[in-house]
Amino acid sequence: MFALFQTLGTPSTTATWDYANQRKVPQVFVATGASKWGTDAKHPWTIGWQPNYVSEARVYAQYLKQEKPDAKVAVLFQNDDFGEDLLGGFKKAIEGSGITIVQEESYEVSDPSVEPQMRDLAGSGADVFLNVTTPKFGSQALAADAKIADWNPLHIVNNVAASVTVLKPVGFENVQGVVSSTYYKDPNDPLWANDAEMKLYKAKMKQYVPNADPAVPYHAFGWAVASSFHKAMQAAECKTREGLRDSMRSLANVEVPMLLPGVTMQTGEGDGFPIESMQMMRFEGERWHLFGDVIDTRKTFGPVQP
Repeated sequence: MFALFQTLGTPSTTATWDYANQRKVPQVFVATGASKWGTDAKHPWTIGWQPNYVSEARVYAQYLKQEKPDAKVAVLFQNDDFGEDLLGGFKKAIEGSGITIVQEESYEVSDPSVEPQMRDLAGSGADVFLNVTTPKFGSQALAADAKIADWNPLHIVNNVAASVTVLKPVGFENVQGVVSSTYYKDPNDPLWANDAEMKLYKAKMKQYVPNADPAVPYHAFGWAVASSFHKAMQAAECKTREGLRDSMRSLANVEVPMLLPGVTMQTGEGDGFPIESMQMMRFEGERWHLFGDVIDTRKTFGPVQP
């Protein structure tokens, strides 16, 4: 059996999914949170894995409804499907609430810096900054926020740019109190020091890739998604392309040990999103700290619509 696993990025996956579906090749758990992987019925052989950007936006909206119900939000977003998906999801999720978006600024992936956009946003009067960026620009936005002395908003950085490897170049002292969301276990968190799956992960990293740092969360991400692929294959009634396609489209609360407790994989007819639950986290000291309960956006907002 031949399958494509974890193709990275929305543009590259979009460029290949027509061909993959025509050839009936499973395109399993693509490494992008674009909502179209779960809402498009014409490509049943392609499915996402990580929480889609609309679901992630819903998590931030729900958090603000509870903590800052009258928030004035400034948004920096990447001018592509990624940025527009998350921003659009956020706008829908805050409808009918007291939360308002007071200013938006976009950037292009070819831009050398987002500092001009950050200076404009600083004059908006916003008390919340929603940072919808990829790692390079996430670091730039965090650094610019730290430099602007007269603007001190609650800084929400999207999961894509929330890795410690993004924050560290900015200086941990400059990112204290920044919040984000996650869905899998952080190898830097002592909460998981005695966790059986984390111990197994670190042992296998040492055995097979001794030069790689197991503390880098992206490695734990890879472990989690590989484990998810294993679970999907186990659940397939027959180990064929068709069997894998049907399995990844009918996951029933599948537990993956590297995912946070309370986060499971679930798909079904009309629901092509394996993971739609996340938990908020706050950066304190030199690592992220989980807080609050896992937010299940399926229950809170209903299914993501095409």
